[in-house]
This record gives sequence, structure tokens and C-alpha cells, in this order.
Amino acid sequence: MINIGILGSGAVLKWHLLGIDGTEGARLAALSSRNEVTGRAACEKYGAAYYKDYNDFLDKEKTLDGVIVLFPNHMHYEICNLVLDAGCRHILCEKPLGIDLEQSRRLVEKVQKTGAVFQAAYMKRFNPGFRKIKEALDVIGNIEFVNCTTVESGAANQVSQRDSSSPWKTDPALSGGGNLTHVGSHVVDLLRFLFGEVKTVSCTLRRDSEDAPEYYANARLKMSNGVNADLRIGRVDIPDLGPGWEIFNGGWNEYVEVIGDRGYIRADNPSWEGLGAIRVTSWFKGMHGPKTEYFESRLQWANEISAFAKACGAGRLCSDSSSAVDAYRVDYIVKKMRLSDEMNGETVSAD
Repeated sequence: MINIGILGSGAVLKWHLLGIDGTEGARLAALSSRNEVTGRAACEKYGAAYYKDYNDFLDKEKTLDGVIVLFPNHMHYEICNLVLDAGCRHILCEKPLGIDLEQSRRLVEKVQKTGAVFQAAYMKRFNPGFRKIKEALDVIGNIEFVNCTTVESGAANQVSQRDSSSPWKTDPALSGGGNLTHVGSHVVDLLRFLFGEVKTVSCTLRRDSEDAPEYYANARLKMSNGVNADLRIGRVDIPDLGPGWEIFNGGWNEYVEVIGDRGYIRADNPSWEGLGAIRVTSWFKGMHGPKTEYFESRLQWANEISAFAKACGAGRLCSDSSSAVDAYRVDYIVKKMRLSDEMNGETVSAD
């Protein structure tokens, strides 16, 4: 049995618990959350030990196989270092590694020094719909176009202005940025998973005020295999905006589209949480028309936790997981995208 501890709670706790539920041979053994109501309820349900203070958690939980870090962005660097100092426990950490690139670099060095397994929580790699795109790359031929678009429902103060209900997320000093950090980093990681390394970037951003986090990004990333990928992230104040501009509770319109000279594939994802089925449409040479399939998006959480549990047991990261170095590369590329915006969208190297 792989015993897993969780540090932090917030909106993503329930999805990581869902992932543990879907992972055979893994259990929640301990949880630390400053929200005592949420924390105790989860521990009672799963038979886990509850700690309000994460220092008590680290002092007393010495036999855990792995720790999941769900604290706000500005605490990732500090908490991961404390976990490693407490005994080189294996870590699954929410992105980004740190709120600046220097923190990310130092954390990678610490992970490499300790020899701990470190997995970054980029769950889109584990979504069966996006994995269907990866499988199709062998038959789609020479890739002509890649389009990645996410349009999120939300009023201005929910996305780009200071929001008292989520102060760390809407403060760049605590989050590391706006939607380029919260959403764009996932897309960058997914593109690297599908096509390899990013070589150059050009990007323009938009904010509602000078000191507000960005809510809009329009970028082109050139990959090491020569593929050009267009990345767009935006916000629209229309509730319940779903894939294909259909009505879907939650307000998330995301698609990844790949067009080759021998075919086409597109995945429409209705929510980042995995609340609905991801729709995959494909049409390859030799077919008489398009094929539409649906995949359970919630499996991304179980697949992610399953990979982490296997890594904890084996002492090495699973091949499809995002490593500390992968996460650093994403942080680095996002920084280069912001640099390009400061240069009015000029193309900059991401090597």
C-alpha cells in the first residue's frame, strides 16, 4: 500500500482525493489544512490523520511514501523544501515550482541533490482525450497547424483584478502571474508532451490595468520538430460558456486542434476540473467521414495519482509524467512569453 499525505486543500483538494480513490493500492494517510472543517471532514472520510499545522505533519508523518503539495503558488518553493528536508519524501506538487524563475531553478537543484522523485501536477498529460491526440501523431502526417484555445467565462474581477475571495490567485506577487500562469502553463506543458521542446516564442498579453495580472494571451510557439503552435487564452463575461460555444455549466471553452497533411484531430474539453466528457473528433486519410469519440475527463486525476503512486513505489518517475526539470522549462517558457510581450510581441529564443 502506498501511503500518501496531502499538504494544503483549496479548490483542487477534491480532485486529488478523487485521484486517490481511483488508484488501486494507494490511500490517503494524512492531511494538513488550515481549513479545519474541510480538513477534518476529508480525514474522517478516508481514515487519515489530520493536522492543522503543516510543521506538525512533517514532524510526525515519517513513514509516508509520497506527499502532494496543494498550497498556494507562493508557498510551493518553501513547502517543497521543507518536505525534502524532512526526509526526501517523494513529491507531487501543483504548478508553478515557484513564483519566480530563481525559486524554480533552486528547487530543481534541491530535488536532484536529494534524489527524491518529483512530479509536477500537470494533469492534462493524463487526460485520455489529449492522449488520443498524441496517439494520432503517427498517422496524421506532416503537421500543418496546431491551435490551442481556452476561453473562460468570468467577470473582470474574477480573472484580472484583485479578488478578495481568492487574494493570492489574483495577486501576481503571490501567484506568479495571471492566466498565463494559471492556464497557459498547462497548455505549454501539454505542447511539450505532444511535440517536444519549445524553441522560440512570440506573445502579446492584455491586462485591465497596469498592475493587474494578464487575462489574455496570444502567442506562437515554435517547437523543436518545426511545428508552429498557436496558443490563445482569453476571458469573456458570458456564463456557462462550453466547448464550441455551447451551453455548459462552468464556463470553460477549451480545444486543442492538430491538422496534418493526412488528417485532422481536435479535442474539446468542457472544464479544467474534468466535470464532463472530453470530445475528440478525428478524420484521417482513408476514412469516409469524421469520427467522434468521448472520453471521461475525470480519469486525468486517477491517471495522474496512479503514476505518482507507481513512482513512489519504484523510486523513479513514470515516463509520461512532468518532472521538476519539465516544470522548470514551463516556468522558463512562460517568462520568455512575458519578455516577448514587453518587446511588443517580438520573437525570442526559449533555448
